[in-house]
Amino acid sequence: MLKEIQCPFFNRARITFHQGLNIILGDDDAKNSIGKSTALMVIDFVQGGNSFLNDEAGAIRALGHHHYNFSFVFAGQPYFFSRSTDASDVVYICDNDYARLGELPIDDYRRKLKELYGLASLESSFRSIVSPFARIWKKGGLEPDQPFISAPKESSGTAVSRLIDLFDRSADIAAEKKVIDKQKERKKLIAGSMNAKIIPNINKAQYEANTKTIAENTVQIEQLKRGFSGALNAYEALFDENLRRMQQRKNELTNLRDELQNKVKRLQREIFGITPRLAANIALVAEYFPTVDVERLEQVEAFHQKIGSIVKKELKDELAAAQSEESALTSKIMSLERQIETALKSKGMPDDLFKRIFDLKEITDKAAEENKYFEQKAQLEAAIKISGHRLDKIYAKIFLEIEAKINLKLKAFNKVVYGPARNSSELRIKNSNSYSFTSPEDTGTGKSYAGLIGFDMAMLSLTKLPFVIHDSVVYKNIEVIAVKRILRILAAIKSKQIFLSFDEAKKFGLQTEQLIRKFTVLKLSHNDLLYNKDWRDKK
Repeated sequence: MLKEIQCPFFNRARITFHQGLNIILGDDDAKNSIGKSTALMVIDFVQGGNSFLNDEAGAIRALGHHHYNFSFVFAGQPYFFSRSTDASDVVYICDNDYARLGELPIDDYRRKLKELYGLASLESSFRSIVSPFARIWKKGGLEPDQPFISAPKESSGTAVSRLIDLFDRSADIAAEKKVIDKQKERKKLIAGSMNAKIIPNINKAQYEANTKTIAENTVQIEQLKRGFSGALNAYEALFDENLRRMQQRKNELTNLRDELQNKVKRLQREIFGITPRLAANIALVAEYFPTVDVERLEQVEAFHQKIGSIVKKELKDELAAAQSEESALTSKIMSLERQIETALKSKGMPDDLFKRIFDLKEITDKAAEENKYFEQKAQLEAAIKISGHRLDKIYAKIFLEIEAKINLKLKAFNKVVYGPARNSSELRIKNSNSYSFTSPEDTGTGKSYAGLIGFDMAMLSLTKLPFVIHDSVVYKNIEVIAVKRILRILAAIKSKQIFLSFDEAKKFGLQTEQLIRKFTVLKLSHNDLLYNKDWRDKK
């Protein structure tokens, strides 16, 4: 537990805390800017938080950078630390006089606190666990319908995961979640490869067309095989490695030549000023006026754009290189065709039959390859769906159990605070990404904030959550009689810590005022501030 906080700028030497309820009490006229919320921010700061550094209260601006010394007690063992506002990413390890002995990076310090508070078995970080329950003005956590959201823009899925973790149920879903995460990662990899055209990407219609092509081509290949007689049948010739390599190389070179021919046409158009957009426009004119002289249109347009005067030498050089490469490829293709023809004749096979079979086989193999990846993707999607259903069932069981436990505590809290006639707040977890926290048929502001306090008490009771921090604003809209009963509930907490700022103690009656003063660890007022410097109303 947090034992004490010291600061050279405090009006008091130290603030000492104890197990259970710790109240920072304001005066009876509820004066603001006396340091109640700031004191809570300091408590959050020594617990590894950073909200204090935003300096909403102006303490750093007024006092300059400064440090806080503080200590904890765990299992009877004291631990002493110090943290400065100007080097907040480091926490100093100290002796009992706060002489600095060493330092911890802030993340290591938070991990140490997580361990000391007995939270090591939880997956969430220490700050993720405690931050939603530090409900401080200008920090957050004050939305009564979002009791375990850590930050305004945090997703509901993250909040639900935190709740599951706080109930020590993360392990129940870890194995299945690991499976589905791996499957999703593989799906992402396949999708990325398809988008990058590393592997084929087809839709269901193409898959069905490929399936039909594979069946039809297989039949044709078998028929050709049976219909050919000779020393070497067509099917055997098809698998002659040398022939296959030559035919595949010929196909590759033919594709390259096709690309070069397209490039040559593009360069020629660019040299003459015929851009793709212009070409499309001229083609559109020709479609509607078939007798138009397209060549003349191109010449006129090129003249209008004065392309001839600005054509770059690089374009002409590139065109010449492309034409030369195209010519070389044509020679290679013709040479391969002669080699294939010679090889086929030596085997007693007509070259047209070989080409027919080879083309059929190429088309069939391509279709089979495309279908293989489509099937892999489809199988993976089906597996993800099945894993998702299993995970949903595990989630549903966990959600029902968590809901039941929390709602039972909320009913007991509500019965003490409002009596059995009024509905208690309810938690409903719809799925891993959605939940609601409401007071059915009782939507008043005070009732909503009372439900928020009830939720925190339930979490203190049911989970390893070590403490909660409540600013006085949480209690402002709750009716007096309800607050009196809530304070009695808070006072009964012994094994965890509650840090509460409060004011107007007298209006709650003598008995409640005595209870408040009994648990007060710091009394502040208009003339007795948290710090020894007053910067209110000063510019």
